[in-house]
Amino acid sequence: MSELNELHKTVVTTPGNTEIRTERIFDAPPELVFDCFSDPETLTEWLGPDGYEMKVEKYDFQPGGEWKYLHIAPDGSEYVFFGKFLEIDRPVHLSQTFNFVMEPQPPDSIDRADFIKVEGGRTRLVTVTTFDSREDRDGMLQSGMEQGMNESYNKLDGLLAKLQK
Repeated sequence: MSELNELHKTVVTTPGNTEIRTERIFDAPPELVFDCFSDPETLTEWLGPDGYEMKVEKYDFQPGGEWKYLHIAPDGSEYVFFGKFLEIDRPVHLSQTFNFVMEPQPPDSIDRADFIKVEGGRTRLVTVTTFDSREDRDGMLQSGMEQGMNESYNKLDGLLAKLQK
């Protein structure tokens, strides 16, 4: 997978005080990449940091539908994430609220993902997450989000290669 790491680096930027933007190229068409985001069984194969188990508790993939999943660490610690789907336009756009269980409970952020068809049957995935405040944005950046995202996307690269064989 090291070759995929070099070729498909996730670029993370902060275009505004309350936003995190990511961009990555996947060697698969937008329809297939989108499907990997929309199917809860497929999601468990790639989403989450290396070494963590993922369980989907709820995934009502429609506008207004709720989702909830857990990442379970090797030591058994559980991290709970939840939100609602806002807009779904297969295979070009997906937006949802995003949150996680902690005290005090932070406000929801809004995740927007655009699946852009590029040359060679590939997809440029651009995500923008908007937070209530700069402090919330900075807290997410300091949480290890970038490493977890890269580990997830590396697994997604492998899954997409397998699905296209």
